[in-house]
Amino acid sequence: MALSQLIYTSYPAFPIRPGSLTGPLGEIMNAGRDHNSRNQISGILGVEVNRFFQILEGPTDKVKETFERIQYDKRHFGVQLKHFDELGERTFKDWSIGFAAPAYLPSGEPAQIDFDTVSVQTIIDRGRLLRRYGVIAEAALETPSASGF
Repeated sequence: MALSQLIYTSYPAFPIRPGSLTGPLGEIMNAGRDHNSRNQISGILGVEVNRFFQILEGPTDKVKETFERIQYDKRHFGVQLKHFDELGERTFKDWSIGFAAPAYLPSGEPAQIDFDTVSVQTIIDRGRLLRRYGVIAEAALETPSASGF
C-alpha cells in the first residue's frame, strides 16, 4: 500500500479560542477522528492564532479523497496545498489537534509562524512541536483486525 503525505493551510471561518473544542472546532475534531480512523489516515491539525495547517498521512487514494472533501468545508477558507508526496513511513502515527498558544508551547517558541514563507520541513517540525506540547485532543488510528471486524 502506497502512503502519501499532504500538507495544506487555511484560515478558520470562526473565532478560535485556544484549548476549546466546542462549536465548529469540536465538529472538525469529531469528524476528523471518525473519518480518519475508517480510512487509515493519521496526522495533525495545527491551530495557530488565525491559521490552520493540517498534515495528512495515509493511503494515497484516501488522502486525496479526504483533501477533496476538506477543500469544500465551509468552516475554513483560503485552502492552499503546500506539499503532496509519497511517504516511506508515517511521521504522525495517530491523529490529533494541537494549539500553538503561549500557554502550551515551550518558552521562546512563537505562537504563530508565517506559513507563506516557511519550508515544508518547518511545517512538519511545527506539527511535531504541537504534537508534543500543544495537543489537547487525539485519536488512535484503528487497525482493522485480520478477520475484517
